[in-house]
Amino acid sequence: MQVLNKNTAEITCRSFSTSAGCTELFLTVTSRDDATFDEALEELKDAYLSALDDFSLSEETLQFTRIYVSDVSNEYHTLIKSPLYNLLHFGAVSIIQQSPLCGPASLLVYHIKDGKHCVNKNSVLKKSDSQLQNVFTTGQNYTLLWTANCTSNASGSEKQTEDLFSTLSASLNKYNLTIQCNTVRTWIYVRDIDNNYKGMVDARRELFSKIGLTENTRYIASTGIEGKMAETQSLVTVDSLSIGNLKEEQIIRMEALDNLSSTILYGVTFERGTRIRFGDRSHLYISGTASIDNKGAILYPGDIRGQAERTIDNIIALLKPHAATLEDMQYIIIYMRNRKHYQFIQDILAIRIPANVLLIPVEGAVCRPGWLIEMEGVGIIEDSADYPPFF
Repeated sequence: MQVLNKNTAEITCRSFSTSAGCTELFLTVTSRDDATFDEALEELKDAYLSALDDFSLSEETLQFTRIYVSDVSNEYHTLIKSPLYNLLHFGAVSIIQQSPLCGPASLLVYHIKDGKHCVNKNSVLKKSDSQLQNVFTTGQNYTLLWTANCTSNASGSEKQTEDLFSTLSASLNKYNLTIQCNTVRTWIYVRDIDNNYKGMVDARRELFSKIGLTENTRYIASTGIEGKMAETQSLVTVDSLSIGNLKEEQIIRMEALDNLSSTILYGVTFERGTRIRFGDRSHLYISGTASIDNKGAILYPGDIRGQAERTIDNIIALLKPHAATLEDMQYIIIYMRNRKHYQFIQDILAIRIPANVLLIPVEGAVCRPGWLIEMEGVGIIEDSADYPPFF
């Protein structure tokens, strides 16, 4: 990991590459705590420009950005008119209200750089009448479709979820992709999650059953978490990643049944994690993971330190069968129901999370009120499977 400080904003970068495939880079950029929102946008812009130079990146290598803000209703229009957004709009940009624990805004940015072959972003769809964004990228062996800010104006979280997956399906169909064969990761943000989560879960379960994603086949790695979009009527928002040219056997369910129950035990349809095998590496998509036991019960209720420890234990358990460790995690997002709790777990994170892993702490309530913390992330390990290399 490389850490840069540019104009009081801090940039951290984690990269992975092999001799056969491309280089993947994850960047986090945070502003200072005492900056105004306008100052933060300027600092983030300057820092990101410096990172492009320092790491030889460009608009062509940019794939996806998530921008975390503290007050999306009031900050959205300022953000999309800013020079920072103008730099980032060459990839898919997700804007979500999950207040960063450092500064008024922060970024998570993903680039792919390939010196051997052309990385061709041949479709960037951004509708003027919608926040939906689709970015389709063609590599030598695979294609990527990033979608961001998929929303609906329907009544209720269940109907909105139906609409969102219908929209995702339509986007995929344009590129001969499907949810059941190609979607490998979703991020589902739910406004007022304590009241609206069930509707989302019910609609997703019904949809997956119809398209053949079951406990006997597989589901999709996912995070369902509190988050708000600029449109106040939007109760559910979906971001997703789909990969084209995958064979079914390249998609592997990640489990740790001694530590975590199957999600279907309590009626929820997502994978604890999904491994995607390529010829030179594997991507390990760790879903939102909390302090849960192998019966589906919350462990250490009311104890933020105990929950943080168990959550890390569960992620380690998911990685272990795939010969991976926390060292292989490119980044970990930490969701806190109560941002005041972060001060009580910083020593645990410093001891247990390797220093080279990017950490993104934000405020976001987990799907059960008793869960105080949740973590998710992406790991990458070398692989030598009999498939084309990434990308």
